[in-house]
Amino acid sequence: MAAAPEESTRAIFGAYLLARMDPRGMEYFRNTHGAFWRSFRVAVYIAPFYAILLAMRYAMGEVSTPPLRFITIEIIAYVIAWTAFPVIMDVITTATGRREKFVRYIIAYNWAAILQNMLYLPLAMLSVNGFLPPDSGGFLGFIVLLVIMVYTWFITKTALEMPAGYAAGIVGIDLALSLLINGYAEKLL
Repeated sequence: MAAAPEESTRAIFGAYLLARMDPRGMEYFRNTHGAFWRSFRVAVYIAPFYAILLAMRYAMGEVSTPPLRFITIEIIAYVIAWTAFPVIMDVITTATGRREKFVRYIIAYNWAAILQNMLYLPLAMLSVNGFLPPDSGGFLGFIVLLVIMVYTWFITKTALEMPAGYAAGIVGIDLALSLLINGYAEKLL
């Protein structure tokens, strides 16, 4: 079932408010199991832009593996990246007594990926195509990573109603998981 345009608009606005460090952004996410599953549609919305980045990487010779292997590994890594963190967070929220906040947290986390990728993907595409000098691309990438981490931290702290340090730990888990998935995918290429 697709997210209704009204639900998508509200969710993106909520993600925008959270990006401004406004906790009222949480009010724009429905707290239902249906909204939870529909929030994973964000992965579908982002996928074409991510595919363009991957095609650019392949065309620029960053990857020398056969195309079918490259596509297969990247698709599997993409699906795992979108599903592994919610599974881990289900365990963490249950263990910390915050299970009732899990659904809305994942909904906000997923919709926030639209804004995060609006920052990351253009920078990555410019970097892959050589439009950014290597030294500035790395620096800008680091700044974007920090912005995304602070954004994710605020969502975690707000949605799960937890102390800042615990939220930072969850962001660290999220980053480590992402690095693990991407690193293993790169190794397979």
